[in-house]
Amino acid sequence: MATGDNEDIFKRIRSTLPQSWFPSSSENATPVLDGILTGLAWPWAMLYSLLEYTNNQTRLDTSSGNFIDLAASDYFGSTLPRLTNESDSSYINRIKQEFFVKRNTREAFEAVKAADSTIEKITEPWSAVDCACYGRDQYDGASLCYGSRTAPGTVFVEISKDASLSVVSHELTDIKSEGTDVVLVVNNSN
Repeated sequence: MATGDNEDIFKRIRSTLPQSWFPSSSENATPVLDGILTGLAWPWAMLYSLLEYTNNQTRLDTSSGNFIDLAASDYFGSTLPRLTNESDSSYINRIKQEFFVKRNTREAFEAVKAADSTIEKITEPWSAVDCACYGRDQYDGASLCYGSRTAPGTVFVEISKDASLSVVSHELTDIKSEGTDVVLVVNNSN
């Protein structure tokens, strides 16, 4: 007998009946009453098993089937579909790995810049490092830019004229979060 199964619920219902009205359940003298109570216990046992199943689906580690796909869709949209014949455990592991990919940070943008030589410069208009004041510690005039506190979530990425726009935009789309505007600026001076 496990908690919440049909026998458990039956015994709980039986224990609420007045003892003086019926013989004890150990005598097995009430088959009609036991049948009625077992029938009453069945939907409650099913409800309890449904609650256990639902509770398992609230955490990624214990979820199963389509609920894992639903969680992946909630977290990552359509960018992380289940592979053909992929097991639940391997899909959960892929989802967990995807949680820790650096995204929407300066480090993430710099990592893409280091991997792609066509990206020349990354500028965040709200970042004091990039745009503290016009001409600060700059003598060549090539890296001067204005900052703006009215453009949070905006990143300017300067790329060479030889760069493939589709490749660079795909790389940057993979690391930016929703609501961040990434503006590609093609440098034609090269």
